Amino acid sequence: MTLRRSASAWLAGLAGLLAVSPLPALAHGAIPGATPFYVGLLHPLLAPAHVLALLALGLYLGRVDEARKAVAIWALALGLVLGGLLTLPLADPDTDRGLLPVALACAVLVAAGRTGPAGLVAAFCGLIGLLVGLGSGDPGFAPWQRFLTIGGSVVGALLITGQLAFWGEVLGRQPALAHGTAIGQRILGGWLVAISLLMLVLGWAGPLLRTGS
Repeated sequence: MTLRRSASAWLAGLAGLLAVSPLPALAHGAIPGATPFYVGLLHPLLAPAHVLALLALGLYLGRVDEARKAVAIWALALGLVLGGLLTLPLADPDTDRGLLPVALACAVLVAAGRTGPAGLVAAFCGLIGLLVGLGSGDPGFAPWQRFLTIGGSVVGALLITGQLAFWGEVLGRQPALAHGTAIGQRILGGWLVAISLLMLVLGWAGPLLRTGS
């Protein structure tokens, strides 16, 4: 019971820290000493909703077979590019409200040990890619700088997701490690479910509390 309470308190604290931290501000602006490409490359790691969605997606793809995974990676890449291009007319909309529910859905499937049909896998990848790409274009940059930033974000998102998916598959194929890998993936999925839920609640409750005050 004590362990559960301490874990719940730790998760609540982590979600609250992510919600109020200055990381989103850094993610959507210039990082001192970094070129636009590297700003974009680091962007998925500095935007809490983006990193949650990409971690959940990477764990999810680590449980998917090779045939569906190849299509899914292409869907992710196309979604990232399309989202990046849409930043030109749409600037930098708030994509967190879309990313967090999708991250939650991915994490639930990981925690449950399920994957779903190929269409669902591709849809998750395409939607997360679209929202991450759409949230990666800083309107404060000149057009050529924005394209470099978006290119960096595409590379960063593919690296995060691809590495998690690759190692999840590799470890899952080892007879001595397969069972432990599956358990570890489900535990991590459960943690991502809890964090995503807490961030969703904080995101919804914040404006209501400010309005009430």
